[in-house]
Amino acid sequence: MLRFIAICLTALMLGGCASSGQKITPDRISQIEVGKTTVEQMSDLFGSPTSQSYGTEGKLAMNWVYVFVGPFGMGMKQQSLAVLFNEDNKVEKYNVLDAAPGGVRFGP
Repeated sequence: MLRFIAICLTALMLGGCASSGQKITPDRISQIEVGKTTVEQMSDLFGSPTSQSYGTEGKLAMNWVYVFVGPFGMGMKQQSLAVLFNEDNKVEKYNVLDAAPGGVRFGP
């Protein structure tokens, strides 16, 4: 009976987890080279962007977001990556925000 209860509790805890997007890891971020990395390479690294738009100067901006929510809504982690591309569709600048406790924010 204890084993059955333990299995049920484990299933409930795992079933309550949810995530959206692809995790933005330091390893992937280190592969971004300003002036070299293309739109296609960014999509290969991070998947399809969450959003994209063109600014007033006609430059493409793309955003990627990763969200993880732990069991019962606890332990939420959110990361975002915003990238501005130059006229040649290569990274002009980028910014990463890791909103988890102790998270980091960086970019060139």
